[in-house]
Amino acid sequence: IVIEWNRIVLLGREAGTAGLGALTPEQRFLELHADDCERLAQSYYEYGRRRDPARILRRFDHGFRCFAVEEERGLIGWFWAVHGVPRYLDELAWQFELDHSLVWGRDAFVAPDRRGCRLFAAMMDTTAAIDCRPKVFISDVSAGNFLSLRAHAALGFRRLATVQSLAIGRRLLWRSRPPACLPAPTGLRVEQRWLWLND
Repeated sequence: IVIEWNRIVLLGREAGTAGLGALTPEQRFLELHADDCERLAQSYYEYGRRRDPARILRRFDHGFRCFAVEEERGLIGWFWAVHGVPRYLDELAWQFELDHSLVWGRDAFVAPDRRGCRLFAAMMDTTAAIDCRPKVFISDVSAGNFLSLRAHAALGFRRLATVQSLAIGRRLLWRSRPPACLPAPTGLRVEQRWLWLND
């Protein structure tokens, strides 16, 4: 039986928190689409990340948006945004229905030689300027990932809540109560809360 314990920090940042980062004249902000799937997968590979075009395409199919920055050499940073579509938090089996006032950021990446230049902050500020509806950026980070938590704090994120889950096998799941600072989750997968034993 596999036992998995998760402790996740939920963070938020007001969308109007501008001035923390800016693109240089050599950098161009763009939104990638499903027909950019191969290019994005190749960029993942070039930076030593898993090249999985099918997974990338599934994200686009589920309404995820991908924002990126490129220079002459190619893509140097990107992040996924769940905006106006459901965000499923696997570790707690929660599905959040996000309206257009919330953007849940996922899988942000910045090229190693561009880190420390506030490129991610510039991407978020530019994303918020494209569509005036977003009010808050949301992110989730493992409570043990101190580097990511420190980076989020430097970008203006503040802690909203810490939630935990304990999964035993595939059928038994204990978890925190949903935080009041986020929309009430749906898709709670009640069937996973039972312990099934064989003879």
